[in-house]
Amino acid sequence: MQYSTLNEEGASAARMFSLAPLMTIGVKGSCTMRGIKTIILIAALALSAGVSPAQPGAKAKNVPEDDGFKKATAYFYERKFEMAEILLQEELKKNPENRLAYSYLGDIFLHKKRLDGAMELYKKALELDPKSAEEYFRLGQIYYYKKEAAPAVQNFERAFGLDKKIKYAYYHIGLTHLMLERDKQGTIASWEKYLAMAPEDPQYEKIRRAIELLKDPNFVLPPVGSDISIEEALHLGGAVLRETDRKAEDKAAGHEAKKTKSKLEDIYRDDGL
Repeated sequence: MQYSTLNEEGASAARMFSLAPLMTIGVKGSCTMRGIKTIILIAALALSAGVSPAQPGAKAKNVPEDDGFKKATAYFYERKFEMAEILLQEELKKNPENRLAYSYLGDIFLHKKRLDGAMELYKKALELDPKSAEEYFRLGQIYYYKKEAAPAVQNFERAFGLDKKIKYAYYHIGLTHLMLERDKQGTIASWEKYLAMAPEDPQYEKIRRAIELLKDPNFVLPPVGSDISIEEALHLGGAVLRETDRKAEDKAAGHEAKKTKSKLEDIYRDDGL
């Protein structure tokens, strides 16, 4: 029995879009540090995957009271997560083999940053369907948030192995190499593989330019804990300042760089969730 307001593929596409991470990269423009112009790289998962978000089912108020799971998923897409969580918990008491209920509930826990709880729910969903690629992708996200690079990469790779449509997994593998491991070559290789698979991505050119910057032999990724962040280094176009130069620059600019720098990554749920 399928428990969903959408068909299985549509439900998966809608949920993957609902959790679409965004990433912004500032790349050096043709102006001064005080008035930095940046190239903003926005890599939303659903856009990168070439997937159009599926439409959710009926609004919760129009769903019969006795159809708890459909009402729960309707609340989910209306962003009424507290109501959705209650109904999903009730659904699992009645139908403990409803894989999608575990998966939706895992999404809610992930939204609330209840990472361990979300992980257990996704693992339970995988027990019911070991070939559910999106659950492996979610596990990759959780390990990324936990700053555990190796299992994050492993789960992203497994998601792609099970479903070649999840090609954006390689974008996130690159992100993991960059942010958690400071691995330029790993980032470049993963992002180049992603672009080869997704030439239609509207952000193709911006990702390519970010790769070119990472290939610059003068660009050195600041180590974890450095006073110079990756964001600042990217803003400078690969020229990593010495600490003394950085202090002088901050003093002259009134610390403007710190006030205006973009975050390299900004992971949150899409407004359509």
